[in-house]
Amino acid sequence: MSEEKVETVRHMVDAWDRDDLDKAFAYLAPEVEFHTSRRFADEGVYRGRAGLERLLAEWREDLEGQRTSVSDVRVVGEDVVVVAALLTGRGRRSKAEFRERLWYVVRFRDGSVVRIETYLDSAHALEAAGVRE
Repeated sequence: MSEEKVETVRHMVDAWDRDDLDKAFAYLAPEVEFHTSRRFADEGVYRGRAGLERLLAEWREDLEGQRTSVSDVRVVGEDVVVVAALLTGRGRRSKAEFRERLWYVVRFRDGSVVRIETYLDSAHALEAAGVRE
């Protein structure tokens, strides 16, 4: 079952990066929440498909060529995985390129993703996932 969650995360991110939202949403529960966890100025919580589509639209206003490369997916509980990823792209207006390491805590219920939390460092992500190292 844990391998299934790893594959779910990888397929979901791949679909998101290809702008195949229907495919990406096939892995998400209708009530999914995306928590920016102080990642963005508004510290927002985006709920459901409409919320995630709004988040994507906000990103597209400021960014282009954005890609998420998953480097590691670590199963840390029956329904929790921690994802290490590299976010790359460039500013839409400035054309300045960026590379940012991010960590996501992805929570599942009944095989679907119900919550995604974003962190700027692994220690906070692991702590949020309940891992003590």
